[in-house]
Amino acid sequence: MGKSHSGIIIIFILLALATYMILCRYDISKIVLMDCKDEILVNVNNVKGTERWFMTEFLPILAIDYDPQDNDSLATISINQGNQTASDTDSDKNGKENNNKKDNTEDKEQKDNEKIDIAGEDATEAVAISDNPGIEYSMNQLMDYDFLISNCYTVDSSTSVNPEEINAENLLSKDMSIDISSDEYKVLIYHTHGSETFADSRPDVKEDTVIGVGDELTRILEEDYGIKTYHDRNVYDMVDGELNRSYAYDLSGAAARDILEEYPSIEVVLDVHRDGVREDLRLVRVINGRPTAQIMFLNGVSRLNVNGDVESMYNPNKIDNLGFSLQLHLSGKKMYGDLMRRIYISGYRYNLDILPRASLIEIGAQTNTVEEAKNAMIPLAAILNDVLSGDSRRH
Repeated sequence: MGKSHSGIIIIFILLALATYMILCRYDISKIVLMDCKDEILVNVNNVKGTERWFMTEFLPILAIDYDPQDNDSLATISINQGNQTASDTDSDKNGKENNNKKDNTEDKEQKDNEKIDIAGEDATEAVAISDNPGIEYSMNQLMDYDFLISNCYTVDSSTSVNPEEINAENLLSKDMSIDISSDEYKVLIYHTHGSETFADSRPDVKEDTVIGVGDELTRILEEDYGIKTYHDRNVYDMVDGELNRSYAYDLSGAAARDILEEYPSIEVVLDVHRDGVREDLRLVRVINGRPTAQIMFLNGVSRLNVNGDVESMYNPNKIDNLGFSLQLHLSGKKMYGDLMRRIYISGYRYNLDILPRASLIEIGAQTNTVEEAKNAMIPLAAILNDVLSGDSRRH
């Protein structure tokens, strides 16, 4: 019997089993379905033409993208019929390209990473239809390295991490609180890729870019939490009116350091971006009745699999950066559940060496609306206040 026919038989057996379970109102584990999908795709890849179309059209299991952040492993699965067999995400492509890079200098970092817009493996098409319950992990769970990595991180294929770096006890013991009642600037918001826009952004309207999102975060931090915030609204990825990200990190990093020199009271630096994903992906949850773009923190660990630790990208604040992002992430999970995408770990530095409390934040993606991105500033400001005020350490 040919491979294509045996594949069809296997698939119809699985389909019959799944149909029986659904008719009997059994819950089907998404993890199990994903395991089935992996097995099925081996056979589907050997099927051509009409037979392949039939299987992908009538077997929605082939369209499932399981989100490891969703702790509800027994749940109804909403299938996006437009999503067929998965193609490489931006992060997969970036990872493959980065693995082939031989020149690991800081200048190379800027040129090779024209944008960090990385679609994490946990990206999801589903739009939440109700507010998401908070998710809280026990310390015993977080102390399990495999659990911590699986639930809180996506590690780019170009790099690696180890238990010495990603150690929950160490990272959560770091006191990230500051005096937020000061009349002096405490937070700096800037945008390495200030030209980034959203699905309904109006052309040449700065308020509809990530800079407009930064305006909203600045307003909320100051008006609602009394945290004095400096917002750098300059654009660093345009040269002579043309998009050019070759030196965006050099330019934005130099500007941030100049601002810190002028305002030494600043203790927190946030580089706010929006991610880049497949056009059929929507990173949206509903928070307090508002459609809200999902939030992701990114860390650079200055390490590439090709050459190991990159001395030219040495970051003395790397562990503090990791502690800051983990505390922010867990605070967000506790308050807003899977509004939080997993922390993305990449091999470069991204100017995070500037301060211990430095973070790169991805707000939604190009498929989100401006409103959804700005709505995300409400929970993000609450998360920042929770950690910077020290409240997260008291509960």
